[in-house]
Amino acid sequence: MHVKNSLYGLLLALVVVSCGSPTQSDGMEELKAQYDFAIADTASITKVVISDKKPSQVVLERTESGWLVDGQHPVRKDAIEVLLETLGSVTLKNFVSKSAVPAVNQRMEVYGKWVEVYSGEELVKSYIVGTETPDMLGTYYRMVDSEMPFSVYIQGFNGYLTTRFFTEPSMWRDRTIYGLAPGQIESIEMNVNGPEGFFWMITRKEGDDLKAPANDAGSWSLVGGEFEPLPYSNPQLLYSAVAAVRTLKYEGAVVSTDNIWEKKDSIFNSTPAFSFYVHTTEGEILETRAFYKKTEGILVGEDGTPHEWDPDRFYAELPDGRMALIQRYGWRNLMLTPWEFN
Repeated sequence: MHVKNSLYGLLLALVVVSCGSPTQSDGMEELKAQYDFAIADTASITKVVISDKKPSQVVLERTESGWLVDGQHPVRKDAIEVLLETLGSVTLKNFVSKSAVPAVNQRMEVYGKWVEVYSGEELVKSYIVGTETPDMLGTYYRMVDSEMPFSVYIQGFNGYLTTRFFTEPSMWRDRTIYGLAPGQIESIEMNVNGPEGFFWMITRKEGDDLKAPANDAGSWSLVGGEFEPLPYSNPQLLYSAVAAVRTLKYEGAVVSTDNIWEKKDSIFNSTPAFSFYVHTTEGEILETRAFYKKTEGILVGEDGTPHEWDPDRFYAELPDGRMALIQRYGWRNLMLTPWEFN
């Protein structure tokens, strides 16, 4: 713990005096309570509420089926694991000098994140996560009912902790787009626009009936734009495309604070690079539309020609209307031409 030498003396004096004075001992415990931000048993945490002055707020709750954001959407596993580690491992790094307290508190009021941690119905911690310290290796924390901020850190981690407490619900959500198993799918469609455009559908319907079982590669067939059968040499490729729907993810959500957000409407009103549809056994049609994304800086291809569009990433309109980034690599089992299935 990196505490200033002068404060070591102060704490030592308090300890010495407390040996003969219950009042001073109580004062020592009260001081410790002001920087006791860690929760020893993170498994007991059932809810975390994070809010800021924008105002915006996110509510994360532990349920029998896992963590949910705002009571309905699964939470990203990596994000909640990092948050719980932070709640359990944060520890005191430095006291804040008296002269710096007003400026630190002022910044916390403007840029801080209010954090409430519950165990069942009990509010066990309530504090403000502020900005980074000047050396960028600590973060200012302050209990809600206190005027004393402290510099905290996590041992072994070089950086500040503010970025772990974000209040945009979309950034907490699991990035799975569909999450549907083959047994929940009736058919999938890929419609690619442009001069080299194409269309294909992989289906397990025969007339009005579904072929079964869905996990058998032989149950799926390839058809074209007029629903005419298309040749394919490897049924496993068809099944791999259908199975890929279950784990298909987006790279990240585009939110209102992103620079590209103001162009969202014009992007969504343009011709998509491709549209992908999933027809479910429940009668739903779920569509993802992908749009070309301009390159960042200058990107030159192998033939020396500059690329206007990013070859690896697209903007996307997800089935629920949100805007996101997707990667070509993640769609590699689906971005195949009809001829590649043969």
